[in-house]
Amino acid sequence: MFEQHSSVNCSANRNNIDALVSDVATAPVSALLAESKDFLVQRSGASLEWNPTTGTPSYIEGKLSKSMPGTPSQVSQVFLAGSLAVLGLSPENDEEFSEIDSFDWGGLEFTRLQQTNQGLPLLGAEVVVGVDAKNRVRIVTSGLRQQSAAKRSDNPIPLEQAKQIASKDLGQDLELRSEITHKTVFYPTQQQYVEAYHLTIPAVIPMGDWEYFIDVQNGDILDSYNSMKSHSFYFAPRARVYPENPEETPLATVMLRNVKSPYKQLDGEHCKVINEDAPPAKADDNYRFNYFPGNTHFDECQVYYAVEKVYQYFLDLGFRGFTVNNPYGKANNGQLAANVHIGTNYDNAFYRPSTGQIYFGDGSYPGNPHGLQDLAKEVDVVAHEFTHALIDEYRPGIFGSEGSALHEGYADYFACSLTNDSDLGEYVVPSPEKPGVIRNCDNNLRYPEAPSEPHARGRVWAGACWDLRKEVGKEVADFLIFGSILVLGTTSPTFKYAKDMLLLIDRYWCGGEYRETIKRIFEHEREIPV
Repeated sequence: MFEQHSSVNCSANRNNIDALVSDVATAPVSALLAESKDFLVQRSGASLEWNPTTGTPSYIEGKLSKSMPGTPSQVSQVFLAGSLAVLGLSPENDEEFSEIDSFDWGGLEFTRLQQTNQGLPLLGAEVVVGVDAKNRVRIVTSGLRQQSAAKRSDNPIPLEQAKQIASKDLGQDLELRSEITHKTVFYPTQQQYVEAYHLTIPAVIPMGDWEYFIDVQNGDILDSYNSMKSHSFYFAPRARVYPENPEETPLATVMLRNVKSPYKQLDGEHCKVINEDAPPAKADDNYRFNYFPGNTHFDECQVYYAVEKVYQYFLDLGFRGFTVNNPYGKANNGQLAANVHIGTNYDNAFYRPSTGQIYFGDGSYPGNPHGLQDLAKEVDVVAHEFTHALIDEYRPGIFGSEGSALHEGYADYFACSLTNDSDLGEYVVPSPEKPGVIRNCDNNLRYPEAPSEPHARGRVWAGACWDLRKEVGKEVADFLIFGSILVLGTTSPTFKYAKDMLLLIDRYWCGGEYRETIKRIFEHEREIPV
């Protein structure tokens, strides 16, 4: 989501998981320390970083195995099976790993695996394994916990009862957008993993994709939160757009890349635009989308242009496209669907995980002097929401206030890095009624003082990333920061964990050249935990 949504203060935003992923130091057990020491002694040059939240490694890097036969996925499975103690797991707990994703980046083949127990996934317990061209394991990132005792329920409540419990909790005005979906998982508590129904409730009122975890034994609501996130040459048709926004750049006629033949509608290789208020825009006989800003179809052209620009930006960083975890992209050859003119005078833009699409409201200004201007007309707003979708393509289901803040911080950083401007939302904030911007990456905010609200705390992460960019340059910073998203080994990352992933990317791909700079900026200047 681009800024706070009206549902942010809804009582359904429990985020109880925060208590289980907070930065409370957990000392690794002595047996684990001894096992890891032996592991590293046998692998000269290897490195291991502890996760104080879990007492297990957040990452292991180096030549971690000899060359092994099989596919990268098979190599990953064999390595994990033989390294349970180093990862803080016990063979007695019947640990299993199921592959949920794979991708190549930076010369490594990555496999993301979900830890399961008795056939059910353990929420947040994932491992990412990177294998090189010689079939050697080089990187392991983990969100596993020492304790994974789990028990299936003997007498679960009916699924329909769980749906009723969650629906009642959302209030009598609940209005669904589509059917409630579910899966059964083990949810972590302080004592053990509890079998739970994980429900996703797509709602118009209260607006959001509401995630509920209902104890299958007694119907207790274990947790709930809103997962909706807010914000070579060939023939191409043309359209008028603002290259950045109406405040900073005049109208320009540009080519719209990758539009599909016969080049008459805004349906392309990377983007399809949907207008909630009107039929699709059509090009004239000269293949021009000849619309001015006051026309309903102008925003379609503006957003298509912006999505294409952002898509190419991330492709240059190694993005695989929306091909695996994005619901719309998976069904439409990697396209991202962008919706304009949503709602009536709607003061927001957002990304919706349940549809895999991004959405832009028209704003309520000038009728409402405290409202926003048309959010579709600003490229960095589109880039912000695009980044939310990109993170979910590689690491869907990130949760907790720290994870949500990182989502927002990454989205702010890449929106600003793309445009080479630390201000985000200069146009959508109307002047002179509300002079300023939505957020600014060039800030000096520190982690300990930052509020827990995701957009506010995310400013710390975006600011630290921007500081890194100022010192090492855009190319290096974008590479390190993008890579840190790909290797997140948990769906409940903390700021400390994400910072460790930056250090890992630097260590493996840059030989540790930027280690001291990263540590100074993130740990000393921003006071993100060591």
